Amino acid sequence: MEGAGPGQNHADGVVPEEQSMTETQRDVVDLLSADHREFDRIFAELEQLSGRSGPDDVRRKRELVDEVTIGLAKHSVAEETQVYPLVEEQLDEEEARHSKEEHAEAEEVMKRLERMDADDPEFDAVVAQLIQEIRHHVEHEEGRMFAELRARLTREQLVELAGKVETVKKYAPTRPHPLTPNEGVVRTVAGPLASLLDHLRDAVSGRGRKSD
Repeated sequence: MEGAGPGQNHADGVVPEEQSMTETQRDVVDLLSADHREFDRIFAELEQLSGRSGPDDVRRKRELVDEVTIGLAKHSVAEETQVYPLVEEQLDEEEARHSKEEHAEAEEVMKRLERMDADDPEFDAVVAQLIQEIRHHVEHEEGRMFAELRARLTREQLVELAGKVETVKKYAPTRPHPLTPNEGVVRTVAGPLASLLDHLRDAVSGRGRKSD
């Protein structure tokens, strides 16, 4: 028997080339959900450190808060520039608006943490507030928005959107920047400037090197 040509099903279970291009790639829901799991891993360690005041514990709290701030800032900008406009246009305008409001609330808490020393008596309480807000946001997104994306978009569209999100995350700011308003349109324009300023600050402080 002649071998099967490109695109044909094989008896030995080999996946057709054109089919494997999307099936082996993560779609946008996979990508954003993976971010959520990483945030929760950091939160779990921060919760274990809550109430501890030893020098190593304080230093580790600062490292973890900086790490999750970088991740959340990149994640939020990517969602607001690539995912939420699509949700607003094709799925649910109110859903997109609510999610952006939750981002804005969490960013205010992150800005407060950035200004605090990790040995501040209120630091743990503010960390707990951030954890609560992000977990609520994740539950909201994964409980409804992600399901709607999977139901309404094709596999190819979801994979393409994941690529756009990954690209934005590479260039997004590494902190909730005080010069960047939360309004979506203004943020999209101001973002590149904030990102440049952040990278200059990172070069001095060393923050964000793990994400490069």
